[in-house]
Amino acid sequence: MIKQRQVFQDLMVEYSGTPSINITVDGTSKLSGLALPTHATRQTRIVSLPAGVIGYVPQVTTSHTDIFRFQFRGVPEGQYSQQNIYHFWQVTFQGTVDVGLFMDEVVKNPNDGSSTTITLSPRENRSQDTRRIYYPPLSYGYVPHLRHFVSSSNSGQILNAVPQPLPPKYYRGLREHSEIRVTHEGLVRFSVYLDGEKLTDYQFDESSSNDFVTQKEHLPSGSNGQVLQWIQDTGDGEIAIFESDITLLDKEQPNSVITE
Repeated sequence: MIKQRQVFQDLMVEYSGTPSINITVDGTSKLSGLALPTHATRQTRIVSLPAGVIGYVPQVTTSHTDIFRFQFRGVPEGQYSQQNIYHFWQVTFQGTVDVGLFMDEVVKNPNDGSSTTITLSPRENRSQDTRRIYYPPLSYGYVPHLRHFVSSSNSGQILNAVPQPLPPKYYRGLREHSEIRVTHEGLVRFSVYLDGEKLTDYQFDESSSNDFVTQKEHLPSGSNGQVLQWIQDTGDGEIAIFESDITLLDKEQPNSVITE
């Protein structure tokens, strides 16, 4: 039985020592000479793949003798049959990791910054952490991809990463937004965008109780557009809920059942 084409995202590999690996898909080279971090004992590591590793048959080759098992992880290509506005990746990681974003194999600057990569480290001496990495506004495409740039000197790794499209209520046609309501924990600095253009920046400080708190701020007058987005660029806090006065009124209609 021939399997469907897959979009391969990463590779789980169990090894000891410091191997260097090569990866091909359907006989085409996708990665060569990648040196993995040293394992003094037999351990499993998740290795991110480059963008565009798509095909039927992936393979690993190496001259290293202490690679015991490996498994490619991917999803069927048909899962990406529709375009979306992708908002962010939710990333769970250990240690310090350098991460890059891609859309349909095109590089995107994380958090709409000036660099093509971003460095994440666990907060407050945690053994692992979960953070959001935002796409630039209006990142519209089929196949989102996140890559951890692995090196032999960096032992950090990404454990799980999930892309999140922008919910439809933030782009339901031309509307005027007057204010925002943000539920957050800790210090957050973020920017608000409308149709890809930055409206303004905000900073909300952590509450005295260190719990989640909801704060309101006005948007600039005449904030009229079709696609409302936000990007948290700095701060150790997290935005849990972001709403405007318009999106708060945008409720999904419940499914009604008509009985005879």
